[in-house]
Amino acid sequence: MVKRIIYTPGGTVQSGNGVYISRPADKKLLQLCREREFAYVLTSRQMGKSSLMIHTARQLSVEKTVSIIVDLTDVGVQDVTADLWYRGFLLEIEDKLDQQGYHLETDVYEWWQNNSYLTLSQRFIRFFKTVVLKSVTAPVLVFVDEIDTTLSLSFTDDFFISIRSLYNARSQNPILNRLSFVLIGVATPNELIKDSHRTPFNIGQRVDLTDFTLEEARVLADGLELTSRQSIDVLEWIMSWTNGHPYLTQRVFQALSKMHKKVIEKNDIDTVVKTNIMGEFGDKDNNLQFVQDMLLKRAKWPKKILNTYKKVWHDKEPVLDTGDLETKSHLKLS
Repeated sequence: MVKRIIYTPGGTVQSGNGVYISRPADKKLLQLCREREFAYVLTSRQMGKSSLMIHTARQLSVEKTVSIIVDLTDVGVQDVTADLWYRGFLLEIEDKLDQQGYHLETDVYEWWQNNSYLTLSQRFIRFFKTVVLKSVTAPVLVFVDEIDTTLSLSFTDDFFISIRSLYNARSQNPILNRLSFVLIGVATPNELIKDSHRTPFNIGQRVDLTDFTLEEARVLADGLELTSRQSIDVLEWIMSWTNGHPYLTQRVFQALSKMHKKVIEKNDIDTVVKTNIMGEFGDKDNNLQFVQDMLLKRAKWPKKILNTYKKVWHDKEPVLDTGDLETKSHLKLS
């Protein structure tokens, strides 16, 4: 019998034996996918984006929707030309369909070469129209994961515009109603596309992943095998530190579970937090280091962002989510 895994900090909830916590984003994304809408989940790291994606794909498979997950880190960004990147993307589509028993009627590499008289965007669009949707008669949903890898590429504006074109062409070509996309990653819409006048996000639907509420996180306390009353106390103590952030909450629970204590005191949790998050181990944590890099290295205006953060931290007056949206969006993304 496979042992059920309760805590999965820093990774996708394991298929079949992991504990998955549903949030409002689950219902919203599932509905958008059923309606074949263009959706995007753009938020900070370790919020559960990949777990949400896989959970949604699994639910839709029961409804006969073919979900294709393309991880852009597999396509690559180092020394890659636009031609290689687009071709790599389509080869990933072919490979993922093959894994599900759907075989395209043409070889992707050969098809790509034979259509070299077209622009890259035209080939991308035509591939879905004339190859994918003719080989697969069921609805096709393409999840594009790690979309922030495109930030270092100079040619991907056309990629996003091509997705918008596929949606806009639905009225003239009904077969395209069976095709939809979901973009997932750590970026803002303004970062992803350089030309703001061509953005496809004006037709897309944003899905926000929120922190765990006390009720949603209650299942995590079960893994400690404490009394009902103490489980509630421990959960409240942990949430007072993490405010329900998925990664931090799971991280603290996992550390507590390794202590194998039958009675957990509040100071045990304080110690775990200070050791694993604020102490030496926290300094070496890749996910916490990412926050620092976002604030200092990836930010266009680090001083401006840190000043905004200072106002939020001191909480002397509300910091409204208006005005300098780019700075505040970057801060939230961090």
